[in-house]
Amino acid sequence: MRRSLASARSVQWLDATSVLMPPDVFVARAAYWQAFFDTHAWRVEWGGPDGADGTDRPFDAFVGGLPSLWVDELLARRAIRMAMQPIVDLTKRTVVACEMLVRATASDGSFISPHALFEAAREQSRLFALDRACRIEAIATASRLPADWDVFVNFVPTAIYVPEHCLQSTFAAAERHAVHPSRLVFEVVETERVDDVAHLRDILAFYRRKGVRYALDDFGEGYSDEHMLRAISPDVVKLDRQFVDHVDRDPAKRRVAEGLARVARSLDIRLLAEGVERPEEAMALLELGYEWQQGYLYARPSLEVPDGSIAWLPRA
Repeated sequence: MRRSLASARSVQWLDATSVLMPPDVFVARAAYWQAFFDTHAWRVEWGGPDGADGTDRPFDAFVGGLPSLWVDELLARRAIRMAMQPIVDLTKRTVVACEMLVRATASDGSFISPHALFEAAREQSRLFALDRACRIEAIATASRLPADWDVFVNFVPTAIYVPEHCLQSTFAAAERHAVHPSRLVFEVVETERVDDVAHLRDILAFYRRKGVRYALDDFGEGYSDEHMLRAISPDVVKLDRQFVDHVDRDPAKRRVAEGLARVARSLDIRLLAEGVERPEEAMALLELGYEWQQGYLYARPSLEVPDGSIAWLPRA
């Protein structure tokens, strides 16, 4: 319980067994505690720290009367959809995969950025629920794609506790939608938050036993560096877009791209450059071995199934 409150704002421990927190923080943590603790004997006092005007009630009964959190409301409305962005093999001159990118709308129809959505889910202790919903929606959407395209799906490793339990719904969805696990490539995101690399390796080993491949996203950003690359030995590594932007003109960025290519080749890891927007970037990266590329130069993300057309290709 204390660990679940470690990053919560405005939390004050009153003694060894009681804590004072704002209502929204309490609501955010309650579902988590009920899922992982025996709370039937817990009691909650709703009021000031001195007990004035407080209400002492059984914890479970009190939680049952609380309003829903907006992330839960969004999930209940099934307001998450997946945009698809093609990944191109420049040597084959064809689309070989799509990355699934989360898109969410608020109840008033406004767009919710993925960053804001996941930060809210983390604050509301609903990160696992959101991450699971996104994985399932990504697989459902993948069923509409050509059967020979790979499917890149983001996942947040810190949201997964026990892989055998937490990922059951993922593989049930793959079976339900007839998406073969060999088509799936799960992208490890937010590696800067991963403290337990051994646990991450356990998650990835479970994926691999199921026939799924995995990718390291955003290489060069945060903790997604050579140390992590060697630690988890992914099937694919994605060069972060900040090192793709004008890589043809920036010697420092080229050195990063070259260094990654050298290490990846030594470990038999496929290279993928994301965020490619200019032909000059594409050609410079292709010379370095980045045969798989993704970005606005080729196709923008779309809620509609891509037709396989590619906006730009190098001359044959």
